[in-house]
Amino acid sequence: MRSALVAALLVLITACGGTPGKPVADQLRELVDRPASLDVAENRQIGECMRRAGLSYPDVPPPREDRPVVGLVRASAPLRLEDARREGYPDSVMIPPPRQGPVEAHAEALPPETRERFNDLLRGDTGTDVRVTLAGGFETAASSGGCVGSARKQLYGSVANFLTVFYTAELAQRQASGADRDPEVVAAYESYAKCMGTKGHRVAAPAEAVALAKKRPAEEIAVATADAECRGVTRLHAVREAAADRIVRRWLGDNSGAVVQAHALLGEALRVSGVGSPFPSVGSA
Repeated sequence: MRSALVAALLVLITACGGTPGKPVADQLRELVDRPASLDVAENRQIGECMRRAGLSYPDVPPPREDRPVVGLVRASAPLRLEDARREGYPDSVMIPPPRQGPVEAHAEALPPETRERFNDLLRGDTGTDVRVTLAGGFETAASSGGCVGSARKQLYGSVANFLTVFYTAELAQRQASGADRDPEVVAAYESYAKCMGTKGHRVAAPAEAVALAKKRPAEEIAVATADAECRGVTRLHAVREAAADRIVRRWLGDNSGAVVQAHALLGEALRVSGVGSPFPSVGSA
C-alpha cells in the first residue's frame, strides 16, 4: 500500500511539471502565456534543418501578443481615455497585419524550382499524419514531416505533444468568446450602444467603433475618445472579463486533468529548450 501511495505521489509531481501544489488555474495561465522562447527555439531548429539541406531560412521574430492575461486567459487591453484623447487607437488595432509572415514572404521571393523544394523540405510529404483528440472531443492534426515536424519532435518530444500544449491553451481561450452571450454582458453592450449613440456614433460594440474610425481617419480621435468614455461608463470590459472568467473556470473544472497533462508537457519542452521554466512555482487559484 505504501509503495502505491509513493507511486501515485510521483505521478502527481510529474504531472504538475515538478511543482506539486501549484493550482491548476496557474497551470492554465502558464499554458495560455506560453513563453515566446519556445517559438524562438523551434524556429532556430527549423532554420538549422533547412540550412543543412542547403536552403536559406529567414529570421523569424518572436510572436507579439498585445492582449494581457486577465484572469485565466488573454483579453483585449482596455482603451485608456487619456491615450484615446491624445492619439486615438493604438497602431496594433488600426494597422492591419502583413499579408504574409516572414517565412511565406521568403518562400515567395525564391525562384519557382527552389520555392517548391523549400516548401517540401519545410513541411515534408506526410500530410496531416499526427492526430490528437483533446478536451471536449476537440480533434486537431499536423504533419510530422519536414523541418517543422522535426523541430517540434526535438522540442516537445512529439508532434502530438506540441498539439496538446498549443491547443489546450487555445481551447481555454476559445471559451472566453462565450462571454458575449452572457446576459450581463449583453446588457452592457446595449448600454454601450446607447452611450455611443448619444455621442453621434451608431455602433454596437468597440470593434464596430474601430471599424468606423478606419473608414473615417479624420474622426479617429473623436471616435476613440467616445469609445473609451462609453466603455468606462458601462464597465463593459470589467463585466465581460468577469463573465469570461466564470465560463473558463467552469471549463477548467471539467478539464483539469487535460490541463495538468499539457502543463507537464510544457515544462518538459522548456527544459529541453534550455530556457527552463520562467514561471513561479506557486500562485493564487
